Amino acid sequence: MSGASEIVAAERERAERHVDVVKVMARGGMMTAGTDVFVPQFSIEELRLLVEQSHAAGLPVTAHAHAAAAVDQAVAVGVDGIEHATYLVRLADGPGPGGRPATHATDEQLAALAASGIPVGPTLGGFTTKLMAAASPGIRQRLADAGITPEALVEMRMSILRQMTTFGLGFISGADAGIGPAKAHGRYAEAVIELGPVTGTVPALVAASSGAAVAIGLGRSKGRLHRGYDADVLVVGGNLAADPAVLQDVRQVVLRGRPMPPPSGLS
Repeated sequence: MSGASEIVAAERERAERHVDVVKVMARGGMMTAGTDVFVPQFSIEELRLLVEQSHAAGLPVTAHAHAAAAVDQAVAVGVDGIEHATYLVRLADGPGPGGRPATHATDEQLAALAASGIPVGPTLGGFTTKLMAAASPGIRQRLADAGITPEALVEMRMSILRQMTTFGLGFISGADAGIGPAKAHGRYAEAVIELGPVTGTVPALVAASSGAAVAIGLGRSKGRLHRGYDADVLVVGGNLAADPAVLQDVRQVVLRGRPMPPPSGLS
């Protein structure tokens, strides 16, 4: 999809299908062969048109963006959410054509992102050194070609997230589930656990509850234990404030006040 006419047609199709949100690949993904993850996929005029058309139809827009320039574009045109926000750049030194990848954002870039109020989904969950070392052959080859170890990759990611917290950015938990074995479905708890050392335990829990509810337009009925809200409750076997890992010890799920059947393997 490119050019004004194709963008308008694509947005119209999604509106006619009554989607809840429009997701735009402001830059291609790490799993997409042949894509250049360092540069934006659209001109800023094209991305602005997409956002304007979607907003006119009452649809929010979330942008998948790894490249620093793509994140900047997403902020400039006023998307409603950004997935990844890796701030990926290519440094001149290092192996491979064009140099080596790195994550880098200036204070000005992060201040603009924070001022926009756009929440960021850092897509953790399974993003550990051990799991990255066991990633798909394609990902491992791309890392090897770039001269980046799994340890360096994880540190790059956590470093930019720590930098973001100093500007007060709002995070929304998400795991990029299903993209590969390291990102299997059912690992949402890990996304919260991995965010905890970056933000602190309570903000990481907020990112998975009330913050997430606000981001998807359900902030007045979901995400809080409060009178008038849906009685959605997750009961775990321990003190979350002391040990977020107990999110993996689920004892009971209550949805709108109704206890759900025990999770698989529990009696």
